[in-house]
Amino acid sequence: MIHVLSVDDLSDDFLQSLWSEALSRKGKNGKNLKGKILTNLFYEPSTRTSSSFYSAMAKSGGQVIPINNVHFSSVAKGETLEDTIITMSNMSDAIVLRHSESGSAKRASQVSEVPIINGGDGNSEHPTQTIIDGFTIYNYLNRSLSNLRITMIGDLKNGRTVKSLVKLLDRFSNNHFNFISPEHLKFSDNYPKSYIEATEINQVIKETDVLYVTRVQKERGSVHDYSLNLKQLQLLPKNSIVMHPFPRINEIPTEFDIDERAKYFDQIKFGVWCRQILLERVMK
Repeated sequence: MIHVLSVDDLSDDFLQSLWSEALSRKGKNGKNLKGKILTNLFYEPSTRTSSSFYSAMAKSGGQVIPINNVHFSSVAKGETLEDTIITMSNMSDAIVLRHSESGSAKRASQVSEVPIINGGDGNSEHPTQTIIDGFTIYNYLNRSLSNLRITMIGDLKNGRTVKSLVKLLDRFSNNHFNFISPEHLKFSDNYPKSYIEATEINQVIKETDVLYVTRVQKERGSVHDYSLNLKQLQLLPKNSIVMHPFPRINEIPTEFDIDERAKYFDQIKFGVWCRQILLERVMK
């Protein structure tokens, strides 16, 4: 049984194979998951992750039990995470879990009868978003995911997508990270092999291959405004890409959306492609 709890569960070979198949299939409909049922169990709000898994499942012929507001479930009566997981694992073939508590996905995997896919656990990790982010870089820059200058800006302390992506890209050769954030929102996980920290993006933006922008996580107590303007974004190299895991608040001006370097809406499309292949492999 395959659980996807962390980027550490995803080998380089597994990812390269998944990305290659996703690029070949491009989200085409199929029947590989006909008769299979996925439970979307979300203790936190979600638009893209929940809908992306729903779409991916439907495209492969499967069905979804959507529990997108646990406040209308037995959780509101005090049911434990473990009891909820055991219950839903007896009704489905896999569970996507999003939870506010770091380590919740691992807890779920210890009692589940079916694969657990971590859809984001507290401020810890978001491995399926990292599959998508890695695929975006794989598709637009280079398929070795190496020799990259990655600039990350925003709430780097609480952003789980940041932590997962750093963990992935640091596995590949000669990648350098620029961490741009206010002091109280500095990157707080295991640091990569090569990095600098700064408070102003203008120091590094001209030497950036991947600009990864994140919102301030107000639900986790973060307060700051780290918005980019068009003048700053135009300083990016011509062949660079700009990514954002969304939701976007005001970090990137909408006027930049038509720029060929803006790839954040492609990330959403790629989410369905990649999760479709992931589900087929986890549930086969």
